[in-house]
Amino acid sequence: MTMVRRRMLAAAGTVVVGAVVNVTTGMLTQSWSLAWFLCTAVVVVVGAGLQAWLTVAERTAAGGVGAARRQQLVDLEVEGGSVTQRMAGPGEQTARRLRVTGDVRQEQSG
Repeated sequence: MTMVRRRMLAAAGTVVVGAVVNVTTGMLTQSWSLAWFLCTAVVVVVGAGLQAWLTVAERTAAGGVGAARRQQLVDLEVEGGSVTQRMAGPGEQTARRLRVTGDVRQEQSG
């Protein structure tokens, strides 16, 4: 299951849980303002929890252990040529203290 599907499922599940809390509270207490308040609180808390959990799961799936990926070029000297730095997927690319007579390109996909 892709992350987009997981997020859609989490959002739909949050709305369903909030609606159940709303109807149940309203039927039991006949205080609909309390029911709407509890419904909103449940949607916010459950939705935030699910989205945080999915964000951590997504980061773990992309990087293996949840750590940010990083690629660096430091103190590089190239005469008569170009430098291309490529990274597939999410992460950070940096280039510092370079001397290149041609082009410096950074490419990232994903």
